[in-house]
Amino acid sequence: MAETATNTQSIVMTDPEWIALESISEETRRFIFGEAMLRLLQGRGLAEPGDEVWQVTPEGQQALEARSH
Repeated sequence: MAETATNTQSIVMTDPEWIALESISEETRRFIFGEAMLRLLQGRGLAEPGDEVWQVTPEGQQALEARSH
């Protein structure tokens, strides 16, 4: 389990990726990024489609927390 935390902390996100992931986390109604950004985050395991809105995965949440520190 500690290995996962170490791997997550090493995730490097561009500013647009971080802003997009944070927007998903905050359930922003006006998401300014397109489908390509959502698919990129999904491909990196940071976000996933939900029933009606996209959701941040546990890995995505850890990446957000690591970046904010």
